Amino acid sequence: MVEPISQEQFSALKRNAVLSNGLRLAYVEMGDPDGVPILLLHGFTDSARSWSLAAPYLEGFRVIAPDLRGHGHSDKPEGCYTIPEMATDVRLLIEMLGLVPTHVVGHSLGGRLAQAVAERWPRLVLKIVLLSTSAALRERRGWLWENIKMLRDPIDPECAFMREWCAGKPPADENFLAHARRESAALPSRIWHSIYYEQLAYDPLPLLQDISAPTLILRGEEDMIATKEHQAQMLEAIAGAELISLPGHGHNLHWEAPERVAGLVRTFLERPW
Repeated sequence: MVEPISQEQFSALKRNAVLSNGLRLAYVEMGDPDGVPILLLHGFTDSARSWSLAAPYLEGFRVIAPDLRGHGHSDKPEGCYTIPEMATDVRLLIEMLGLVPTHVVGHSLGGRLAQAVAERWPRLVLKIVLLSTSAALRERRGWLWENIKMLRDPIDPECAFMREWCAGKPPADENFLAHARRESAALPSRIWHSIYYEQLAYDPLPLLQDISAPTLILRGEEDMIATKEHQAQMLEAIAGAELISLPGHGHNLHWEAPERVAGLVRTFLERPW
């Protein structure tokens, strides 16, 4: 029987690593220190907490969940929020913590970073799982763009946008969502703007053919950010990739159905190549 971890317990697990590029990344480590490593990469404006509901169901693995550059308790430099720069942080963390090779599981923005790591440094990666992510160019239109460009500090964690941004279909645990809203709202608006703007100019699609690691794509069928068309692009471009769609779920499916999602991840990672 897996015992869920409270949000307060999860917060107390936070450690710090100073990378060789001088950046300090906060991270959480759980599970079996002698197990096969899994690196969990959170989405845009989230933190390691994004995995707090699902991680307990990955017992037996060595689970590492960092706060990405600019997020959570990690350093928040003025610039350098490109996908290649953030992927380099991930590479340095993998090497520093002795995780080579590791499984990499990424949600949304974290999925783009998982793609980038697998493309650039295949020796580091066993398998990758891409949750609610895409390889499409961002656009200067739509609900997310319209809200992000209007953000100013301080951001109210209980405003309508934050309640919609940190949400689930069906609803996730409300105590978890309250923590997630506070952490996302604590990000300076300059980081929201910087990460989104950098992705307007970054086209990840041409590099997908360089991914050699076995790849699982997971999406919620109600996801309006990483769409069915986006998933089809990745499925076609990544050799041998597999796709599983979860009916009735949205962009944050690992919040909405953590045990089910962790089970699908575990089944894929434990399956012989």
